[in-house]
Amino acid sequence: MEKLENMITKAEQLPDINQLLLTLEGQFPNYKVFTFGSKPLKSIIVQKSGIIGAQITLRNNEIMVDACCPNIFVSGLLGALSAIFPPYINFEMMITDFLKSKYN
Repeated sequence: MEKLENMITKAEQLPDINQLLLTLEGQFPNYKVFTFGSKPLKSIIVQKSGIIGAQITLRNNEIMVDACCPNIFVSGLLGALSAIFPPYINFEMMITDFLKSKYN
């Protein structure tokens, strides 16, 4: 996963990864939502399309949201240029705003 941006939401009480997965699936039913990675920092990917997504990682009292390209091949082609494309930034902000309102 190519990381493009990084937003951090602080929360006093974080959900566990399974609760967060269910919350995101309920909030974004038209997007693909799945876990990615392994312990201790398992992440959740919210995939809007083959090239636009967000990676959410729980760490300490933080929820980190990173815009990403869920397709590894396309990620390699787009590289760091994707960080300036509004669709990535807008999608990341939408996910971050939801998490802030839910957990702050």
